[in-house]
Parts: sequence; structure tokens; C-alpha cells
Amino acid sequence: MKRYRVEFSDDAKRDISRSYEWGRDNWGASAARQWYRKLQAQTRETLAHFPLSQPIAPESEDVTGEIRHMIFGRYRILFEILGNTVRVLHVRGAFLDNEQIDLGADE
Repeated sequence: MKRYRVEFSDDAKRDISRSYEWGRDNWGASAARQWYRKLQAQTRETLAHFPLSQPIAPESEDVTGEIRHMIFGRYRILFEILGNTVRVLHVRGAFLDNEQIDLGADE
């Protein structure tokens, strides 16, 4: 079975950090840490082994290339596959509902 390397873009790291902060403020530090660990583990496990099993994201229509997404609870994890690497672009959740996300290259 092919194994992919999973990496998180700076934008995805910021998205996760913002959601963690929201969770810490609303659920408490322990629950936020548990959410963070579960998000990291499930994302890495699924995308390292089965990224092509995840559907193409609607955002893929707006960019060159193929963007896929994985559902994690109430979050959508947007990613692209580049050879043997899966690059997580964004983690979208309720904390971002009113924001537009740019799927262009990182700074």
C-alpha cells in the first residue's frame, strides 16, 4: 500500500490554532487539547493511506489543480496531492463561517 507524506501549510496551521483557541475558551483546555490530538491523528492516518478516497472539493472549480476534502466532525480539511505528498491547505469550521479563504499559494 502506498504511503503519502502529510504536511500542513502555514494557513492550515493558523486555522487549527484559531479553532484550538476557540475550543479552549468554550470547552476548556483539556477538551481543546483532546480535539487537537484527534484532529492531527485522524488527518495524518487517513491522508497518509487513503487521500484518493476523499471527494473532490467544490473549491476545486476555482483553482488550477485538484483540491479534495476530508470531513472531521464539523470541519472540512482541504488538501491537495502532490506526488507522494498530501498538503493540507485549510481546515474550515464554524469559526471561519463568515470568512473567504484564498486557496492560492502560501506567502
